[in-house]
Amino acid sequence: MLKRFKGLPLEKQLFFSFVGVCSIVLVLTLGIMLYVDISRQLSQIDRTIRNSAAYIAQLDTVEEMLEQGYPDPQVSQQLDSLSENMEDLDVIGIYNTGGLRFYYTDRKQSGETFVAGEEEPILAGSEPYITTGYGTHGTQRRAFHAVRDQQGVIIGFVTTAIFSSDIWAQSRRILGYGLVVLGVVLLLGVGLSRGIVSLLRGSLKGHHPMELLHLYLQQGDVLNAIEDGLVATDLEGRVLFSNQAANRLLGVSGPALQGRCLQQVFPQSACLQVARTGQPNHNRSCVMGQGQVLASEVPIRGETGLDGVLNIFHDKTEMMKLSDQLSGARNMLDTLRFFNHEFMNRLHVILGYLQTGDIEKATALIVNSGLVSSQAIRETADCIRASQLCALVIGKMMHAAEQGIRLTVTPDSCCRPEDLLLSEQEYTTIVGNLLENAVEELSRAEGEVREIQLGLYCRADCNIIVCEDTGRGIDPAVRDHIFEKGVSTKGEGRGLGLVLVHQIVQKYGGNIDIVTEAGAGTCFTLTFTRQEE
Repeated sequence: MLKRFKGLPLEKQLFFSFVGVCSIVLVLTLGIMLYVDISRQLSQIDRTIRNSAAYIAQLDTVEEMLEQGYPDPQVSQQLDSLSENMEDLDVIGIYNTGGLRFYYTDRKQSGETFVAGEEEPILAGSEPYITTGYGTHGTQRRAFHAVRDQQGVIIGFVTTAIFSSDIWAQSRRILGYGLVVLGVVLLLGVGLSRGIVSLLRGSLKGHHPMELLHLYLQQGDVLNAIEDGLVATDLEGRVLFSNQAANRLLGVSGPALQGRCLQQVFPQSACLQVARTGQPNHNRSCVMGQGQVLASEVPIRGETGLDGVLNIFHDKTEMMKLSDQLSGARNMLDTLRFFNHEFMNRLHVILGYLQTGDIEKATALIVNSGLVSSQAIRETADCIRASQLCALVIGKMMHAAEQGIRLTVTPDSCCRPEDLLLSEQEYTTIVGNLLENAVEELSRAEGEVREIQLGLYCRADCNIIVCEDTGRGIDPAVRDHIFEKGVSTKGEGRGLGLVLVHQIVQKYGGNIDIVTEAGAGTCFTLTFTRQEE
């Protein structure tokens, strides 16, 4: 039966469910009402026969009749009138202590003796009571009450009764009324159920519920099959839905994410801003966990206005791998072209030295060229993917090598164009001035170790530039003024490079940290972080 019910269309399931629930509730309610009503009816009957027996037993005429020892027509007439006025009372009987009947509703049985034996307790002085016994007209509900004389001596008893058939007739009448009410209410329940189903169909805009169910399940499968993360939030930023890709990127399971504020899990989310302004955001580069994603927020508009925000997360890992391969190959070609150009220039310079007989300079240039190997060039091109910046660094490496200075890029450096928080031109200005100052400083230094090390560490949320040399260090007298225009240890008309660097750092809210030690060298560390709106 249950399988057959589950196989029905959803509308019929709803209809039969409503009707079934209404029927069960109505049957239980009607049963309780009938039980209470019949119980109240029986209590009312017991109260009627008890009170009527007590009333008759206290009549003076009844007492006088029993003391006289024979029936009194006036008393019979009085009791007949009482019996006619009390429709619920079927039998009135008056007996003396010997059980002789002095009055009975049915005149034909007057004078007979009460032989049921139920009168013994009342004649023995018992309190009034009610019994169920069998009489001439079938089963009866009887009440017994003693009749006492002026001295309180029992001289007889009164019994009043109602036939059980009358009691059950009243119960059947109540039951009939209840069944009629049940039928009417069931009809109303059926009509109400049909109305609810019709209202449901109307609210679904004519679509069949099963169609919407299948569509919902299919949409869930489709959304979970999408590689991009999708998160729907309400106007307060609480998560309403998230697909499996979003759960994986956020590192949270679906049930644990439902109802939570998205910014608690992903602080860089702009869903509240989009919900407030209604303007979408597209392809913002953000850090999520250990990876980077492109985040977009699109407002969801319904019939009544803005309903929520759809957050889309695209994992940049695969895209960055492909981009790295393409940009790495292109960057390597550009670097090789540049290196080839510089190498040809050096050959021309060496040739010129040889033709003029300046063999020592030619020899020194050839020896210093060994400071820049092809391996170093390849590693630099692999670490620095911004072509303009990479060409600058390699050029500075060549220039430093001419001075006998080794310029290297740290192996863990990583600089990609999409991660730069400044323009490539501004990076070129910063790195070019830092390296040029370091080369000039080391060209005047007399130490055996003359090296410059450059580190570029770029992520979507933070960029760090480190330039360290083994020069003489910064003079303490100049240390606090090196970012002022015209302040330099290199002579007149110098001191502009660090001023430009300082201006760019201030423009982007960055930070410059300088560590210097006399005779050991200087290290510049520049830090830029993403400024969130």
